[in-house]
Amino acid sequence: MEIEFKDDNGEATGRKLYLQLKSGDSHLKQRQRDDGRYWMDQAFPVMLVIRNSEGEVRWMEVRDWLKIETGKARKPVTQIIFEGERFDVMSVRRWRDR
Repeated sequence: MEIEFKDDNGEATGRKLYLQLKSGDSHLKQRQRDDGRYWMDQAFPVMLVIRNSEGEVRWMEVRDWLKIETGKARKPVTQIIFEGERFDVMSVRRWRDR
């Protein structure tokens, strides 16, 4: 999914986020066929959005997280440690303003 932000006047800003939607409580494994390269190579931030079994929705930016973790380990990351923040209007606004 893709979101393009508008400013307070309703004008398109050209700033975007990509969303990867997941549901459930299972562990997050990286895509085996590309070692996360697909997410890392995107022009805009990629947000992993997860809805757990209790209905809570959280999100976390994974593009830059993967770049940092891959650099630390000097090898592909095999599991994403999800530390997402609550997905709500205020968190979306914070991303819009970045």
